[in-house]
Amino acid sequence: GVPGWHMECSVMSTKYLGERFDIHGGGMDLKFPHHECEIAQNVGATGVAPVNFWMHTNMLTVNGTKMSKSLGNSFLPHELFSGDHPLLDQGYSPMVVKFFMLQSHYSSTLDFSNVALQAAEKGFKRLMEAYALLGKLVPSKEDDSKLETEIKAITAQAYAEIDNDFSTPKTIAQLFEFASIINKINDGTLKISESTLSFLQETMKAFIEDILGLKVEQENNNDTL
Repeated sequence: GVPGWHMECSVMSTKYLGERFDIHGGGMDLKFPHHECEIAQNVGATGVAPVNFWMHTNMLTVNGTKMSKSLGNSFLPHELFSGDHPLLDQGYSPMVVKFFMLQSHYSSTLDFSNVALQAAEKGFKRLMEAYALLGKLVPSKEDDSKLETEIKAITAQAYAEIDNDFSTPKTIAQLFEFASIINKINDGTLKISESTLSFLQETMKAFIEDILGLKVEQENNNDTL
């Protein structure tokens, strides 16, 4: 029964990941007794705590109601992408769905609605359009020390947010601060030096691609999340 289930997970994690590994995820409903039993069994067998960081996700809701098969309000990823479900007004690309999820902290309830998904679609497009502009900006020889200080302060805040229990919503808010700056540089309101532009490009790439795993999608390309 249940004890065997806990033991199976302990054996599998040790076999494939070793006695200790960095991150273990799961729903909040698995904290007790499942994960506590896993820890007890691993510590008893190896003498060390098996996991450095536990990340427990909260529940999914749809229009404020708990997602449940019995209520008919659950949908699979491919239905989200195609829009082929009575509760969906349209399909949403994999990157938009990922961006939507990142706008909520992993430990918070994630509520699916057409309004929220459509807002995420617009936000994702706005952020990625600004990101695409980065490679087209022309640096200036003018002094940009004030802008450089501002960009480095936003960067420090973005790192602080992601370091604070992987707070992706607040990290994304900092990226939109960058987007605003990029648009102002593009329309000539702000001037940026070559060195500051290079720093901004590297920072945006680090957060958008390497940390959050977002990328520009081709039209109708729904095969990657």
